[in-house]
Amino acid sequence: MNRLIKIAWVVLLCPLFLVSCSSDDEGEKKIDLTFNAVPRVSGALDIASLAGTPVKFTEVRSQNTSQFPLDATGKALVSLPMGVYDIAIDKEITNAQGEKVMISLRMENVNVNAAGQKIEGYVNSLPASALGKDFIFSEVFFNGETNSGRMMHPDQYIVLFNPTENVLYADGVSIGVTMHAAFQDPQLWYNKYYPTRVPIGGFITIPGNGKDHPVQPGEKLVIAFTAINHHEIVNGGIAYENSVDLSGADFEIYYGPKSKDVDNPAVPNVLLTENGDTYGFFLHPRGYWSPVMFRLENGQQSTVDAFVKSHTTMSKTHVKATKDTPEGDIDIHILAIETDKIIDGIQTSDEPQKVKTRVVPVVVDRGQFLVSGCHRQELCIRKEIKVGSKIFYKDTNNSVEDMQDAKARKAAGHFQNAFPIGWRNK
Repeated sequence: MNRLIKIAWVVLLCPLFLVSCSSDDEGEKKIDLTFNAVPRVSGALDIASLAGTPVKFTEVRSQNTSQFPLDATGKALVSLPMGVYDIAIDKEITNAQGEKVMISLRMENVNVNAAGQKIEGYVNSLPASALGKDFIFSEVFFNGETNSGRMMHPDQYIVLFNPTENVLYADGVSIGVTMHAAFQDPQLWYNKYYPTRVPIGGFITIPGNGKDHPVQPGEKLVIAFTAINHHEIVNGGIAYENSVDLSGADFEIYYGPKSKDVDNPAVPNVLLTENGDTYGFFLHPRGYWSPVMFRLENGQQSTVDAFVKSHTTMSKTHVKATKDTPEGDIDIHILAIETDKIIDGIQTSDEPQKVKTRVVPVVVDRGQFLVSGCHRQELCIRKEIKVGSKIFYKDTNNSVEDMQDAKARKAAGHFQNAFPIGWRNK
């Protein structure tokens, strides 16, 4: 009886074994498809340099791997069983500057399920010294210039650069100036804040709801203090012979009608926030107050107001005697940003005074950028890194290493840059 039962079970299970085996055989049938490697940043990589580079496919369930080489167009002909795969590319190359660049790609849980399927993957290809996580300052022209004996700095400007391989949105990006001056001895309140917080005298914010102002990888955004052509001819003569055209700036800083500031209606204004107990938002031509960049959730005025309220505290500062007031300590409002929220900053000053007190923490900038003096037409600009046909900028959080030598640039006839209307199309 027991023998008959066993035979019956075998008869019943045989179809299942056959089905199972049939399924396994079906799963091992390979299908042909195409994989295309595309540079994350257009123009940042000569795709032909990847010819012969293997693309690794790992089947998620079994962890079986297969590799297929790219051709000179970045395409690989692939033949795999149907399944779910992780895809990877890793290759180290040397760019034109002699830097080691890791070419990499990671894709997870990609379904391979149809003959003729086309899979496209984006390749990361920027050197570590040029690849960032958020905007950086690529240029800050704070020094101003002298024109026929007249000093000038309304044509100061700031350039933000997207050093990532993704679209960044500028809405809510804010630029502050340090409240403490680099030439001063530490103020009474200094140690209460530094190095974990940086007091700022004022800041500007790019307006927007969060995704109104996209900036593509490797592209710039220009903020002018006054977005006009400062070099234009007025009353038969050049207004400022050493100035430039900033009429094509993306945003403008406008201090209001009482300041007698010029407002270009064709250029949108940033949101301006100033601390009434300090000098406000101001770039000194000698660089004594340094720029720092941080990001708010968006560029709405209500968000700015909430930030100010939550980041303002009371402290004491020491003041000297005047004819009307005695020497002593007084209470002041201090607006400060957490150091770990700063996405970029440059410790600036001039060579005569140097940096007596560091106002940008070393985790943000280990170095310093010094101009020769006031109104010398010296530009603070990063060293360029050529990535394919694109220009990126060096950023190692050390402005001594990252910035071009301002005096050498000037000696070579290079000064501040112009951003006229249509400058992106040139």
